[in-house]
Amino acid sequence: MADWSILIWLAGIAALLFRGPYIYFMFYLLLMVWLIPPILLRKAEEQLTISREIESDAMFFGERMKVKLKIENNSKYPVVWLKINEAFPRQIGPKVQSGMSWVISLKPNETRVLEYSLFGSRRGAYLVGPTKLELGDLFGLYKRELEVQLFDYVTVYPRVRSLEELGVTSTQPLGNLRHPQKIYEDPLKIKGLRDYQAGDPPKRISWKSSARHEKLMVKEYEATMTLDTMIILDLDSNSYHPGRYENTKELGITVAASLSAYLDHKNQAIGLATNGVAVAEASAFSDFQVLDSLPLDNITPKKGQGKKILEILARIEGTQQAEPFLELASRVKARLPWGATVILIVPRDSRELITFSQVLIESGFKVVIITTEGTRYREYLGRSSTSSLLVYQVREEDEISALERKREA
Repeated sequence: MADWSILIWLAGIAALLFRGPYIYFMFYLLLMVWLIPPILLRKAEEQLTISREIESDAMFFGERMKVKLKIENNSKYPVVWLKINEAFPRQIGPKVQSGMSWVISLKPNETRVLEYSLFGSRRGAYLVGPTKLELGDLFGLYKRELEVQLFDYVTVYPRVRSLEELGVTSTQPLGNLRHPQKIYEDPLKIKGLRDYQAGDPPKRISWKSSARHEKLMVKEYEATMTLDTMIILDLDSNSYHPGRYENTKELGITVAASLSAYLDHKNQAIGLATNGVAVAEASAFSDFQVLDSLPLDNITPKKGQGKKILEILARIEGTQQAEPFLELASRVKARLPWGATVILIVPRDSRELITFSQVLIESGFKVVIITTEGTRYREYLGRSSTSSLLVYQVREEDEISALERKREA
């Protein structure tokens, strides 16, 4: 702009010296080109609005999500050229890029809508934005830049497979408990007291209440038709084979997400515990970062928690400083209701894990062990679904993909 200032000064001096009509015309023309465009740009910028519309705040792995950018010129002045730079994380961007750019022009009071797609190519939580705008005049002499603090959060849920694809049967003990009676009683949920009747088991007698009422009183328990299911996921990176960690870790998270989705669809009470850690949202300018080295809070089994569990599974990672898996499982066991199903998702089974599972069974729990790298104690594989301990070895991703291709054919 300094060159233009000098040129205008020279034109002004020439107009004063020579006083010709053409000299005056050139001087005023240069003066208008110098003064008017920045005023028009500022007016247009003040009346320029931009908004973003995303189909949803979450998508599953492998899905596509449309995004619309709406740019409105609410002024009576045109925007000769406008460059829009939209930032988003490369993990969900088209062709693994971290942004898109457009150059457009806007007439007075014109609205334009730009569209692009995000792809769920990796699970995680992502931050879309900001949006940078650059306006310019017709002659390319002036431009104005502004950054619009327009942000949206997008979650990519883990891959969800059918239990058949994973090689896990959908029979018991996953979900409802098959029982000879239509209902059974939960001894942790006392409904009230009643008089003792012949044949009542002695363990039902409430001795304190009997002394207070001066007659034998027995406890009555609430009846229920379903059991709670607790999924415990091992993300201690020290437990995995170093060369297969990323693949088998993701497979374990896929198993947890698939079981959660299946049980939630069956309207079962489900919970989640893991020794993984939460990570911050990835953006166009930063990758995932660990938020805290402490374990995540456990989600106690309840109905309708499928989405909450998927959101947690979307943004967890393993760590070398994880709490040992059996210590985590022991803590969780102490707060589980009697009769719950405990699903242990681990890279490999071990004698210590089998021993711990037998302790759980003796305490009144059903136990399922699911391995993602291999099974050492194969005598527990393929047992009857009525057994108290079941072991499954899930299929590798290439086996699952082959099964998908066979089914599609």
